[in-house]
Amino acid sequence: MFGHPLRRIGVLAAVSAAFLAMVVTPAEALVPADVPAVGVDTGRFDLPISCAITLPDVGGVKVFDLGTSVDVQGVVATSLGPGQQFFLSQGSGAITFPTWLTGLAGTVGIDRADATVSELSIGATNATPPSINVTETPQVIKDIVIKPGEPLTVGLPLQGTFDVGPYTAPHSGTVTLKFEQAVAHVTLKASWGLQLKVDATCKPTAGNALLTIAVGGAAGQPPSLIHGAPLNFPPVAPGYLNGIINAPYKCSFGGEQLDAGIAVGGTIPLTVSRTGSMSFTDASGALTIPKATVNKLLDKGFSGSFSGRVTELNLVVRGGTPAVQNVAANVVIPPTPLVRDRDIVLPLPTTGTLSAGPFRPDAGASSVAVSLGSAAATITFNGNAGELPITCGAPSPEVYLVENPVT
Repeated sequence: MFGHPLRRIGVLAAVSAAFLAMVVTPAEALVPADVPAVGVDTGRFDLPISCAITLPDVGGVKVFDLGTSVDVQGVVATSLGPGQQFFLSQGSGAITFPTWLTGLAGTVGIDRADATVSELSIGATNATPPSINVTETPQVIKDIVIKPGEPLTVGLPLQGTFDVGPYTAPHSGTVTLKFEQAVAHVTLKASWGLQLKVDATCKPTAGNALLTIAVGGAAGQPPSLIHGAPLNFPPVAPGYLNGIINAPYKCSFGGEQLDAGIAVGGTIPLTVSRTGSMSFTDASGALTIPKATVNKLLDKGFSGSFSGRVTELNLVVRGGTPAVQNVAANVVIPPTPLVRDRDIVLPLPTTGTLSAGPFRPDAGASSVAVSLGSAAATITFNGNAGELPITCGAPSPEVYLVENPVT
């Protein structure tokens, strides 16, 4: 069905080296060490792609299109200032090819491949430039080992991670980061002397948006380049993302304004069917109280420990229904000590998960966007009987969890 065996082998290495991409599923509570700093968005995406496999030595004839997916990780800010420069940092990615492809290699003795990745383009809608080729200096991978009958994983960069940028944000609106295209040139090699050149051009097949970032706040902010964020995500199924986003909140408590962070993690689809719906699975959260806020509470006389309940964490939906959903109506805050000069990262709930969704597209909507809205809680200090309310307005600029195209 795929033609001559040598052509089928060409497909194997072409795709194997045509990797491409840059840049939690919490089964229970979020692990505090995995929660990024306030204002940081981390994620792992598995994006469906299709690679057109061609033979450059015979006029570029296409052998066939191979469907697979690319696994991408990266880090960005939760929002951007007007005209701010920014990067998609700590980027890495890999593509794994199934055993049937490597089995084809063994039929003619192919056991190695050399690959040159000449294009890996990440777009940024509404930003400048609109696209950046991560591999402007082509990445050369020598002697990729092909073991017949075993899955083959090829990753970039060869060492460490890469930063994509700088992009410049617009003065308002949003920026959507996208995987656009990757191109690889591969030479397949057998120990008995066979060398076969193949090319692979890979493009997304079911929506290419990685994430959306809102623009707002003060102009003149320094470039956003984040390093050192945790990226401990397990593999995710094709067409989904795992992520943790820690949104900055301004909260009112006892007449004071306090800074805090509310993190949300979970598995989220990358698209939504026009006649279907989308939900977040294995969802969980965390409350971050920066040490400056801890110190402020201590200076106000709130010493010892606190406990209470989260009564509200609203998700705001545009292009879908319901328009607002409270996903944390009764989440227990366990007794937690206040320690001067020490951040608090408190998983909420401490066990189990939250439910978010289903969200259904509105008639005529081109996308369904879900962002973080207002939050509220009641707390008690040192076990005293009196409960004190805390209210937090929605983050400004807006913090998007996802914006999915309707397919």
